Amino acid sequence: TDYATSRHLASRLELGVDHHLCKQRIGQTVEQIFSSICPDPQHTLTKLPALTAWEDMSVFYQSNRNKKIELNKLARTEGMLLTNWWLEQLHTTRFPLWERMTLFWHNHFTSSLTKVLWPQWMLNQHQLLRKHALGNFAELLHAIAKDPAMLTYLDGSKNIATSPNENFARELLELFTLGAGHYTEQDIINVARAFSGWNVNNQEGKFLFQTKLHDNSQKQFLGHTGNFDGTDIINIILDEPRTAEHIAEKLWKELISHEQTKPEIIKEWAQAFRESGYEIKALLLKVITSSVFWETSQRGSLIKSPVEFTLGLLRELQIPFEEYPALRIANQQLGQDLFNPPDVKGWRGGNDWITNTRLIRRYDLIPKLLAEHGSEAQSLVRELVANTKATGSIGASIKTGGFFKNILPKISCSTDPNPLIAWLLPLTPVAAPNCNQSTDTILMTVLKDPTYQLR
Repeated sequence: TDYATSRHLASRLELGVDHHLCKQRIGQTVEQIFSSICPDPQHTLTKLPALTAWEDMSVFYQSNRNKKIELNKLARTEGMLLTNWWLEQLHTTRFPLWERMTLFWHNHFTSSLTKVLWPQWMLNQHQLLRKHALGNFAELLHAIAKDPAMLTYLDGSKNIATSPNENFARELLELFTLGAGHYTEQDIINVARAFSGWNVNNQEGKFLFQTKLHDNSQKQFLGHTGNFDGTDIINIILDEPRTAEHIAEKLWKELISHEQTKPEIIKEWAQAFRESGYEIKALLLKVITSSVFWETSQRGSLIKSPVEFTLGLLRELQIPFEEYPALRIANQQLGQDLFNPPDVKGWRGGNDWITNTRLIRRYDLIPKLLAEHGSEAQSLVRELVANTKATGSIGASIKTGGFFKNILPKISCSTDPNPLIAWLLPLTPVAAPNCNQSTDTILMTVLKDPTYQLR
């Protein structure tokens, strides 16, 4: 790989482009780079958010109105803590691919704090998605169907034999596995019956199978007949080639383009996915070693999500940032509130991210992320610029002489802005900076170029 190749891979698989790492990876194969950015399967997080223990929250279900209001308020406060915590993980992780894929599955198997209410359950679901993010899709699918947050979000806990609730059944088929048009309305009814009695033990916050509420009669599904339960249904779904194709299509939108997929390539990826036994790494490797991934026309063909834009910028410029509550609000305003996707279909992505208002907000945010944030006016780059001399300023109080001196290519008229452009932009800039500008002006020109919104 050369620098441009290494950069493209980082822009698609990681969060922001690490200039030093891209240089280090020159000469490595795609497979070698991919192996190096995947955490060890046993790798776990060292820091989790400090949430109230579930046993102290579960009294909600036996409480009077005032106590319920109090616990409700506590849950909302801790929900914000949970989001702040994930933003910190996204910012500081050594394994951005792991975070990206956890976010990918969060947007695939959607649940929201707004409906679920309990941050403890959302954290448990998050840990489940994280555990399987680069693991096995079949295991993840079986586990998510028994997840208390999912059972609450899609009303699985209201699904009983005498009164089937079809919400989970419908989304399982339409969004999570087969995709629209690959099942019938009767299939949905029968899947709901198969999952009846799959409930949540509120006291323990765990999955509970209630035999008396389960429909034990014969059911037909995708041409199969039997006394199916939810596990049987998932196994039948996993035997359908269409399931692997649906996941491949989702990854096309995540890693290739928001434009129409190419069915022949999707089938090829899906076959590799199924042959691997639904190993997610195998599918990812198939994607990034496909010729379509490397087509020049695909460079800069994806629009950064708010998280990719804000966290990518902070990571690229190695800004020692700790104002995660402010960042949570900024991302909400840009249209991406972690743990609160807009609905069961998740964030749509693509052009949805770039309304006129949201684009203006992105541009307004850049100097704030580089300089001062919010009413506290705390410097976000104090640490980086502590030992540098001033040659200009981005914010009134920010010295920029050796601004990001370890990572920012030195720019003067004896060199040129091209190394910076090659690092931060996927395409030729709309308005290229010139070498007569000060370092900070060149940096701002590059960051405010429309192509910086692309990856």
